[in-house]
Amino acid sequence: MAWKLIATLVAALSGAVALGVGPRAEQQQARARASAEAAAPRRVRVAAVQPGAPEIAVTLPGTSAPLRTAVLYSKSTGYVRRNLVDLGDRVAAGQLLAEISAPETDAELRVARARLAEARANVGIVQTTSDRLAALAGEGASTRQEADDARAQANSAAALVATRSADVRRLATLRDYQQIVAPFAGVVTRRLVDPGALVGPAGAGSLALFELADTATLRVQIDVPDSHAADIAPGISAEVFSPRDPTRSVRGEVTRTSGVLAQDTRTLRVEVLVPGDGPILPGSFVYVRMHVPRARPAPVAPASALIVRKEGPLVARVVDGVVTLVPVQLGRDFGKEIELLGGVAPGDSVVLQPPDTLESGQPVEVVPVEAKT
Repeated sequence: MAWKLIATLVAALSGAVALGVGPRAEQQQARARASAEAAAPRRVRVAAVQPGAPEIAVTLPGTSAPLRTAVLYSKSTGYVRRNLVDLGDRVAAGQLLAEISAPETDAELRVARARLAEARANVGIVQTTSDRLAALAGEGASTRQEADDARAQANSAAALVATRSADVRRLATLRDYQQIVAPFAGVVTRRLVDPGALVGPAGAGSLALFELADTATLRVQIDVPDSHAADIAPGISAEVFSPRDPTRSVRGEVTRTSGVLAQDTRTLRVEVLVPGDGPILPGSFVYVRMHVPRARPAPVAPASALIVRKEGPLVARVVDGVVTLVPVQLGRDFGKEIELLGGVAPGDSVVLQPPDTLESGQPVEVVPVEAKT
């Protein structure tokens, strides 16, 4: 019986030892495996930083307008005798649009012409008298003083003719102002008076007669933000389209820029000229897509390579199997890709979807992009 008791005690002791030693051994093995994994290089996927595109498409809102517009007033005060055009009519340069009735101007012109005729008749008589007295003074039959007085009268008569002629030309010019003509070819966008209305110069608070617009060419104005202003120059190609029908665009090019940024908006005023016979209506809201060349294209990296920490945006650059966290400046966001304005160069390898525990100086093992880490 004693040996059975001893055997039972030995078995129990062996079980207790097994129960205590086994877990500790497994824990030691797990710690060893964790240490080995921590010491081993982390497996990461990388992508190469790509050079930026030498040309980008920039789409901005704009406003279309006629190339030229003019509000027409009457230089001569009078009443509208008749209108020869109406709203929507297309007119040629120099075409007669309306006639103004100003009887007092006509009367003044007739008086001025009569005075000019009188002055011309008198100048002939006075000049003949001056020539005769000059000849008599040379023969001693008249005094030199009388000859000088006659010559002075002749000069005054000639000057009066010149004055009367200038007055006739002035009144004739005013008479011509009674005919309102188109300063350029275009379309009548507004007719503002009817026959019988009293009109006159704009400075006198009179009514305008017409508004004329040259719609053969449209001037599209865009305010370009500071980020693209330095790359905008005349000659850049552009496409203009209306939001109501984006599939129909009109091609044009940048013709001029203001050259300075507006202080209130920090934008550059840019003008694009397009033909006016297309789908773009004058005065409409449009979008302008400009193909802008870049003097210094910024490199582009996948957006998944970006690390955002309290010290700012970073990327994990890999050189010879070692990670370096590099601060970067962000440019334009393209969704899956993002511009990096500093810190990396085209050709650099950056870690995709870097873990939060990644630090500078950590060794890594680069795996193909198709593989799973």
